[in-house]
Amino acid sequence: MNQYRGEPAVNLKGLAAMLVTLLIWVGFLLSLRAENHSPLTSSDLGLMRFGLPAIVFLPWLLKSWHKVRRMAWRHSVMILLGGLPFFYLVSLGTGYAPAAHAGALVPGSAPLFVTGLAVLVFGEPLPRRRLLGLATILLGILLLLGSALINFEQGYWRGHLAFLGATLLWALYTLGLRVAGINPLEATALLCTSATAVLGIMLGMGWVESNISQTAWTELWPFLLTQGIGAGIVGGVTYGVAINNLGAEKTAALGSFTPALAAMAAIPLLGEHLTLSTLGGVLIIMAGVLLASGIKLKRHHQADSKVRIT
Repeated sequence: MNQYRGEPAVNLKGLAAMLVTLLIWVGFLLSLRAENHSPLTSSDLGLMRFGLPAIVFLPWLLKSWHKVRRMAWRHSVMILLGGLPFFYLVSLGTGYAPAAHAGALVPGSAPLFVTGLAVLVFGEPLPRRRLLGLATILLGILLLLGSALINFEQGYWRGHLAFLGATLLWALYTLGLRVAGINPLEATALLCTSATAVLGIMLGMGWVESNISQTAWTELWPFLLTQGIGAGIVGGVTYGVAINNLGAEKTAALGSFTPALAAMAAIPLLGEHLTLSTLGGVLIIMAGVLLASGIKLKRHHQADSKVRIT
């Protein structure tokens, strides 16, 4: 794995793509927290998450198959790990711990895994400012989760372990997008088409169950919107664009805004209350993201100022 291209300078295209991704992730997280009961199985959600994007992006995959086929097998595996394996680990975790914990742990701890892999595998430097930012993000996540993180009686630890395993797979997927040498559309097409094919085999063999045919449209459309269109089609592409323009480590760091934004959005949308620990966690995560991403504005004598990184 010697094709890591380092961390590019921050640019507005990458920041805009990551902003759209964050909004999609927050909407997806809130939809899970608002939906207490559903007849849909994990495989049904997987079909919506990967099946709809697979149909949309299949022409791009066929058109670019010659390029995809030339990818190193390890890069292909890194990308595919962000599909069904990641999805089922998160699904497994939500069987033991609340979805809100997944929203805090997965995007919150992702920069720790991404930076760790970038340093250990690709030999990327670890500036003191980024290390301090990652530690600050971790502190904010711990504050958001509070005592639930160490509540062993409820068995949340099983879900937390699954979430951390999913985060490791997401980190490999993030780095895979950086080194694979294919564009976001091609990567999303490969991921979703492969996941849909495997899901189809699993359903056909009776290894997993599906209730999608017995579910009313009123139950289906919110998940089609958040899973298929949001996270699958739009979010898959914008996340890839962000990685190509910002780099894997800064993109993962900015992704840590997700639990903080979700906590704030849950106040007007879900009627949740802002506790002192939640407020502290939100503020600390935001400070950590700014430190870990290395983003700062420098003033220049010229009329136009540029966004730079340290």
